[in-house]
Amino acid sequence: MFVGRIHSSICVLQVLRSSSTLSEAIAMPTLVMMHGMTGNAAMMRPFAEKILPEGWTLIVPEARYMHPRRGRTWWRYEDEDADATRRMNLSRRELIDVDSSLSQLEQLIAEHAPMGPLVVGGFSQGGAMAQEMLQLPMADRIIGVIAIGTRLVRGMELGLRLAELDPKHLFWMHGERDLRVSIQDGWAVAHTFEAAGWALELIEHPKGHMIPMEHHDALKEWLIALGQVGL
Repeated sequence: MFVGRIHSSICVLQVLRSSSTLSEAIAMPTLVMMHGMTGNAAMMRPFAEKILPEGWTLIVPEARYMHPRRGRTWWRYEDEDADATRRMNLSRRELIDVDSSLSQLEQLIAEHAPMGPLVVGGFSQGGAMAQEMLQLPMADRIIGVIAIGTRLVRGMELGLRLAELDPKHLFWMHGERDLRVSIQDGWAVAHTFEAAGWALELIEHPKGHMIPMEHHDALKEWLIALGQVGL
């Protein structure tokens, strides 16, 4: 059955088996799935619910910043031209936004999932924020990262941080025709985690900046298997 709490800027959904005990519910992982730039929590929620394994808790946060055109954004680009999202490095102000969003996510997890294993992931900007969450003290609770159509934000710092953490599991997916985040930038994410010894599940599809429906089941199966390993 579904037991959920919906707030204006977050969806927290828990799927409980009728036989679940309190201790079992605490031990089950929490999935944190984040939308991309110009998206919002409501847009991410149906996909996140679809891939959520039975017994897990789901948190779908909403980015703190308004995007000038529509939806929300985890960091605000200083320039709005088409090439802004393809810049190799973020500006100082953009990185300040990233850190502010990390603080928001840290508070959110502390309130809604203070214990138990975490899988953090997202699409595009959301996937970048999932990687950045490994810089937080909660990183030891993270058993898996989902990076879909995304890029590195602070690649060198992430590599150093991964060297401090035990290797876990990465689900990576990217489109060959992605014009928003190039496939080369996407592969840089996979290579960074591979160098740190993480177990990788890799899907390269022929489409663009999207999450193809034909790969939804593969992600859910990965999550189910990860939950069994993590427990």
